[in-house]
Amino acid sequence: MPTFHQRPVRAMRAMLCASVAAFALHACATAPAPLTAVDLLGAPYSLRSGEAFDVDRMFAALPDWVEVSHGGASFDAGLGAMVVSDLRFALSAAPEAGLRAERAVIWGGDPAAAEAVFSGAASFSDMAPLFDRMTLEKVTSEGLQWEAGTENAGLSLDKLVIDGLAARSYALAPNPGANEEGSILRHIAAVMTSFAYDGAAYSNLTVRLNNSQGDRVALKVAEAFARGYRSGDVDYQSLSGFSMSAEGFGGDPLVEVAEKKKSEKPAADHPYAKILNKPPAETAREMVRHPAAFLAAAAPGGALEYQIDATDARNVSLSNALSWLAKWELPPITETDLMDFGQQTMTGYRELWNGQPYYSIDYTEVSAADFYWLVPSHYEASYTGFSYDMNVVMDQMRHGMGPGFATEAAPQLDQMAAALSALGLEQIAGDLGFSWRWNGETGDAAMTATSDIVDNFSNDIGLDIGGPSLAEWDAMARDQTLAKDAVGGMTLKNFLFSFSDAGFTDRVFAYAAEQNGVESGPEMRQAMSGMVRLTGMQAAEMNPRIPAYANALADFLDKGGTISLTAAPSEPVSFDAVQAAAQLSPQTLPDMLNVSVTHTPE
Repeated sequence: MPTFHQRPVRAMRAMLCASVAAFALHACATAPAPLTAVDLLGAPYSLRSGEAFDVDRMFAALPDWVEVSHGGASFDAGLGAMVVSDLRFALSAAPEAGLRAERAVIWGGDPAAAEAVFSGAASFSDMAPLFDRMTLEKVTSEGLQWEAGTENAGLSLDKLVIDGLAARSYALAPNPGANEEGSILRHIAAVMTSFAYDGAAYSNLTVRLNNSQGDRVALKVAEAFARGYRSGDVDYQSLSGFSMSAEGFGGDPLVEVAEKKKSEKPAADHPYAKILNKPPAETAREMVRHPAAFLAAAAPGGALEYQIDATDARNVSLSNALSWLAKWELPPITETDLMDFGQQTMTGYRELWNGQPYYSIDYTEVSAADFYWLVPSHYEASYTGFSYDMNVVMDQMRHGMGPGFATEAAPQLDQMAAALSALGLEQIAGDLGFSWRWNGETGDAAMTATSDIVDNFSNDIGLDIGGPSLAEWDAMARDQTLAKDAVGGMTLKNFLFSFSDAGFTDRVFAYAAEQNGVESGPEMRQAMSGMVRLTGMQAAEMNPRIPAYANALADFLDKGGTISLTAAPSEPVSFDAVQAAAQLSPQTLPDMLNVSVTHTPE
C-alpha cells in the first residue's frame, strides 16, 4: 500500500496523464478531417471572407499560348466567389480547338500572384497561393481535329474542382544535350514540380479518340480524387468506375512505325547509354498524331475493354525524379531516394474481348513499390481471386480475328482446346503473390513468387542471391564491363521450388496415356515412377545423393502431395562456378549447392 507521502505523487501523475489524454482527445475532435471527394464534388461550399477580384486580369496572366474568353463574370456574395459563365480555354496556335465550361466558380483568386508566377517574377522555391478553390461545371471539348480532319477527339466531364492551388515560377537551365523531345519532357517535369494543391476531383469524365480508318478508343471515369499534391508527391489518390475500350480496324501501326529509320542514339561510350536511349522520335510522333490507331493496335481481333471498379494509391513520391528530369541529367547514384510509388489497391479488374469477360482479378494490393536510385528495391504484390477463361480466348481466336486466321489455325486451335479441356485448364482461378527486395548498399536480393490455382496446383519459388552493390555496378558500367562478366560474379545463396498437386498431375497422366495409347493414367503414372527410380539407382555412381532425389520424385508421382527442391550452399556460390560445373562436372552440383529433394504426402 502506498504511504501518505506517495499518494500525492501518484495523484499528480494521474492528473497529468488525464490532462494529456483530454488534450489529445480534444485535438482529435477539433482537427479538420482529411479532405474527400464528397467534400469537393458534393458538399456545398462558401467563403465568408470572400471578396470580388478581377478575373480578366487573372486569366490574362496565363502564358501567351493560352487564350481565355467568357460570357461574363460577377461576384456572388452568398458564395463569396466570382461566378463566370461560358468560360473557354483554347490554344493560341489553334483557337478553334478548346475546352468550354458552362459555369466556373472561383473563390479567393489572387491576380497579382498569378501574374508573378507566370511572368517568372515569383519565388523559384516557395509556392504562392493562386486561389482558394475553383469549380468548372459541364466541361466539353470543341474542334479537336487534326491531320486534315482524319483524327479527332472529344472530352466531357460533369465537374472539376481544385482546392487550395499554389504555384511558383520556374526556368529551365540551358542543356545542349536535350533534343526536341527532351525539351518537351523537361517542361512537363518542371511544371509538375512547380505547383501544389490541397485537393482535386472530377466526375463523369469521358474521352473519345477516333480516326477515319475506323479505330475507336473510349475512356470513362466515374470519379477521381487526389489529396495533398506537392511537386510530384501526393498523399492519396483514388479512381472509381474506370473503363477503356479500344476497337481496331485490323491494321498494325506499331509494325509500320518500327520499320521506319530510327533516330540517332546517345554516344555508345556513355556508361548509361542504354538508360538514356529514348524511343525513336518517329514512334513518339506517331503516338501523338495517331493515338486511336496506336491504342487500338492492341485489339486486332475486334474490341478490347478494360474495367476497374475502384483503385487508390497512397504516399506516392516522384518529386526528386521529376527535378532531375527537368534538368535532363542522369542523377548520381548517391541520389537513392528518387521514386516511391507508395501503396496501392485495386478492386474489380476485368478484361473483355468483344464483350465477353475472359480475365479478372477481384482484389490487388501493392504494399510496397520503392526504388533505390532508379532500380526497383522493394516490391510486394498480391492478387486475390484472379480468373482466366480460355474458352472465351479460343472462341475469339476462332471467330473474332478474321476468317483467314480461323481457317488456317483451326486444326491447331482444336488441338489446343482439347488439351486444355483434358488438363482442366479451360478456366483457371486462384491467387498469386510476388515479392522483390534489393539492397543497393550490399547488392543482396531476394525474390519470392507464389501461386494457388484452384483444383490444379500450388507452388512457391524463392531465390536469394548476392551481387554487386549499386556503386559496384556503376564502376563496372564506367569500365565497360561486359554484362556476362558482371552477372557471372553474382552468387547464389538459397533457392526453393515446391509444387503441391491438387488434381493436376492426375489429369496430366490421363491425357498423356490417351495420347500415347496407354490403357490408363494410373498405369502410365506407375510406369513413369518406376522409370524414375531405376534411373536414380543407375546414377548413384555419379553422386550418391541422386537416388534420394529420384525416390522423392517417384513418391510424388505415385502418391501426389508436395515435391520440394532446395539449394542451400554453406557459402554463396558464384554463377560462374555453377556454369563451369554444369559444363565440366555436373555430378558435383548437388554437393556444391547442397541440393535436397523431398516429398511430403497429402
